[in-house]
Amino acid sequence: MSKIQFETMRNGYNRYQVDDCIGRMSDDLDELKKKLELYTDRCETLEKQCQDMKEKYTTLSGELRMKEQAAEDIARIALREANVIVATAQDNADVIIQEALASAKQILLEVSKLGEETGEVKSRMMEQLEELTNALESFEVPPLPDLSLLKD
Repeated sequence: MSKIQFETMRNGYNRYQVDDCIGRMSDDLDELKKKLELYTDRCETLEKQCQDMKEKYTTLSGELRMKEQAAEDIARIALREANVIVATAQDNADVIIQEALASAKQILLEVSKLGEETGEVKSRMMEQLEELTNALESFEVPPLPDLSLLKD
């Protein structure tokens, strides 16, 4: 700011210069007060916006943490359930395979028994056939009676 000087007169400084200077300074002071008030209002508005943003950030951060935790929990539960399903499927497959093997073994045993029985039946039939053949060979057919004698 520049140094202010007034002309001197008989009773002191030039009153018009002083009044003019005081008027300009008063106008400058009023303008500076308006600017200060405007800047103060703007600063308060920005501080309020900053506070609102901090509150929103805090809220969103909390929600994000909750959602991330929920996603982790869901993933953990899904993995656990998948493992249970796989284990159950393996157990079921083992049971099915064991039952199939037991059935196959039983069928093989029955087929083996049938084979043995068939062999025995075949042997008996062969023996019976041989006995019949022998019986037929030893069987003598008597001569046929003369039917001409019956005609009279």
